[in-house]
Amino acid sequence: MRKPHEKHPETAMTFAGPANLANVTVILVEPATAGNVGSAARAMKTMGLFDLVVVNGVNFKGSQQAIMMGHGAADLLERARELPTWDAATEGLHWLIGTTHRKRRAQFPQVLTAREAAGKIAALSQKHRVGLVFGREEAGLTDAELRRCQEIASVPQCAEHPSLNLAQAVMIFGYEIFLASLGEIAKPRHNLATVHEVETMLHHLAESLATVGFRPHQGDPESFLRSLRRVLGRAPLEKRDVNVLHRICQQIDYYVSGHAPKHDTNCEPSDRSRHAGNQA
Repeated sequence: MRKPHEKHPETAMTFAGPANLANVTVILVEPATAGNVGSAARAMKTMGLFDLVVVNGVNFKGSQQAIMMGHGAADLLERARELPTWDAATEGLHWLIGTTHRKRRAQFPQVLTAREAAGKIAALSQKHRVGLVFGREEAGLTDAELRRCQEIASVPQCAEHPSLNLAQAVMIFGYEIFLASLGEIAKPRHNLATVHEVETMLHHLAESLATVGFRPHQGDPESFLRSLRRVLGRAPLEKRDVNVLHRICQQIDYYVSGHAPKHDTNCEPSDRSRHAGNQA
């Protein structure tokens, strides 16, 4: 047994990393300093998370500050992906949970606690890829970015001093996800559509409705898309759900183009839904 004064004492409680954590991607949006990226990487590695994506952030590759603050997570930093856009960062993911520190004026789904969000992430990631998104150090995620997430989560804090830095937030969520992933968890039975497949379908639906004279409130297409995301984002959509909605839109498009109604019982996905599926 190691003595208490030794430099690297044996840890009191460690576990093998649950396999589902490989399906969890941590996304940092526009982090300001390389040190913050390094600290977040250290928190991730401590909790068995290894897939880091940085969106339009500071250059941290090879940064001594990032390596120092990463404290043993240099391998994770080296593998981390630097991507320019939200769409590139979320490619192939099936569910997005955005994090927020502050109360929002806009209408959003009920905010989950970090523990509640972790339970959902642990279950979904048994079979599907889940993204956990953290915003800028000073301003967090924008309302528009949060609307692209299926759920929103936050860390409960004392009202006298509700202050967490980026790495602390990553650590708390990582800890809760790690604990929630221990033990036996049933795999989801359904094959979920990716967030990009759902987004493509929403745009197709909005475009098809426009062809039959539907006009969104105050003529704002983006407002209508937000409503569609809210209605259809209350539960994960399966690939077959997305294909059915594409088929409905395809029939609207065909009718509006001057053709007689088609009575086609073939349930194969349309070309457009196939295209959406190929994005996964």
